[in-house]
Amino acid sequence: MTETERLLTSSRPYKTVVADKLSGALNHCYLILSDDDIARKTLCRLVAKAALCPHGGCGKCDVCEKIDDGAYVALRINESEKISVDDVSELIEDSYFTGFDGDIKVYVVSNMQGMNEKAQNKFLKTLEEPPEGVVFILGASQQTAVLATILSRCKKLYFEGFTSGQIYGVLTEKTEEPDDETVRAATRAAVCGFGNLTRAEKLYDDSAFSEKFSLFVSVIRNLTSTKKLDEQLAKLKIDKTNLDGYLDIAETVFRLILAAQRGAVEKGFEELDGLRGEYDYPTLVNILELILKCKRMSESNCNPQSIADTLFIGILEVKYLCRK
Repeated sequence: MTETERLLTSSRPYKTVVADKLSGALNHCYLILSDDDIARKTLCRLVAKAALCPHGGCGKCDVCEKIDDGAYVALRINESEKISVDDVSELIEDSYFTGFDGDIKVYVVSNMQGMNEKAQNKFLKTLEEPPEGVVFILGASQQTAVLATILSRCKKLYFEGFTSGQIYGVLTEKTEEPDDETVRAATRAAVCGFGNLTRAEKLYDDSAFSEKFSLFVSVIRNLTSTKKLDEQLAKLKIDKTNLDGYLDIAETVFRLILAAQRGAVEKGFEELDGLRGEYDYPTLVNILELILKCKRMSESNCNPQSIADTLFIGILEVKYLCRK
């Protein structure tokens, strides 16, 4: 069992399904909600195993061993990013087939946000009248990605995220004696993940993250007026290949400053010294909303330079308006 799996088996969603299994009260449909892709997909698999295992996920019986080997016929897993109407039709047809070993059959669909409204409506009919002996384990990055009619037929389980210490343990799991550079990188990534392991791993795997972080902070520190905009943006060299990375860094920087406003100052971010006092709470909240807007623009394939201008001009405007 990996460190991630060990942590997730201690989570509330997992314990809820185990308790339901052992008490003979399994729901016909569970919905696991988390914007952490790694946590959500792993948790979906773990609770499916717990639902199928006679002992609630013991990890030792024949059922658990077959599941671990990918050879258990009563488990179907769909982790596709996009799920079509045809995919749903195939799932529904298969769910009514009763020729399987064991008492129940489990279907995992861990990316409900990738199932469009038409496909969800088709799936809804099966949830309204589920086949006997079938349990659905669904996962979604956010509740709004799932139709209200489906939500009403699921037992919703929220994963609240990992601590930075837990994420640090996962990142360094395979490193017996991490050197100072590894410790610093893992510590920064763990903190900047803000409870999201997928985000933290992405930052940890980016060898230039610390350098980009320091450069972004320098630009923010020196961006005192629109006259300096072009000069400062030129240092970042933003284009379509690095835009999303810088938007993540922007969110990280201002969330760390916001945390400091609440008294939670993280060690290892010396670049932020002296910068924390320049932003009050309303300014930070508005800037974080602005960053989310820029991320939506990026998802819509807007021009990278236009997005960068929107972000940095917006930061200047927010600072000015909130201090009037």
